[in-house]
Amino acid sequence: MKNRFMLLSASLMIMVSCTGNGSLCNETSFLGEWHEIMPVNKHILQGIVLEKDGKASSVGMATLKYNGWQLLENDGKCCLVLSGESIGNGQTIEFSDTLDVISLSGDTLTLGKGDMYRIQYIKNVVADRQVIGGSDASMGYTYSKVLDKKIRIFEDGKRLLSATDSNAGMAGYVIFSEDSSKVELFLPEGTVILDRRTRPDGTAVWNVEDDDTYMLEKCYDEWLVSKRNKLQFVTTGMDNTRIVEFTSDNGDMLDVTFFTTIGMAQVKYKGVDYLLRQYPTASGYGYKNPFIDIRGKGKNLILSMQGDNKSIEFAEK
Repeated sequence: MKNRFMLLSASLMIMVSCTGNGSLCNETSFLGEWHEIMPVNKHILQGIVLEKDGKASSVGMATLKYNGWQLLENDGKCCLVLSGESIGNGQTIEFSDTLDVISLSGDTLTLGKGDMYRIQYIKNVVADRQVIGGSDASMGYTYSKVLDKKIRIFEDGKRLLSATDSNAGMAGYVIFSEDSSKVELFLPEGTVILDRRTRPDGTAVWNVEDDDTYMLEKCYDEWLVSKRNKLQFVTTGMDNTRIVEFTSDNGDMLDVTFFTTIGMAQVKYKGVDYLLRQYPTASGYGYKNPFIDIRGKGKNLILSMQGDNKSIEFAEK
């Protein structure tokens, strides 16, 4: 049963490589290197290479060796037949498995068998990563582009916890290049490389020029990752946070998450996210960025929009 499951999973993976235009069962659409989309561990790379003349090979899988493939069309359905050898427990078993091509959209392929099994693949346009598979993958290794070597991110990286979900099961990791000019973020949703830049006040941040996606910075002793003015990951996650809902006399709502350790506040007002830094006040507290300012004391808070003389008073619900 175990071998059968491995073969099924592998064959599903192959069918996902059906990406292209025209007929779904067009052999040209399947040619190339396909990587399995792995929600559980997105840092492990495995997949299959489909070549001309029905030749196939494995990517990142030492115990499952593909050597051939073909397409079959039956009653208007496209099927992918994969063949190869399963190696394990001191024996080698030849296999041939048939999978249905469920869908092919752009560079994404979905394969299945019956109503129970589904697996997705994406086409690797440029093969620029080192393949990590077999025993390396089982030992937790992945490939770091900024260090140009295989690493175990939970040993070599700085661990960050979710700043949006206290029950999140997956962490993020930060890997710095040798000269700290670049960082590689290993996040549950994927991997991204950021470049070091210096703010006018001399502090360092890592982001992508002219891009408002991810940004890494250090605040006090904690590292944090934000995306479009919303905190995503912080060293201590949602520890030492206070979540408060405020309301105004006219019914406006203001949601604030105070990250007390790093002196920042995440504000949501009228559907817009603002990330504010704390500043010293004679009494109470104050947080601001170039767009808004909040000043509070006790259960009351005043919101001011920069460039606008109007202020709105809020009270804690």
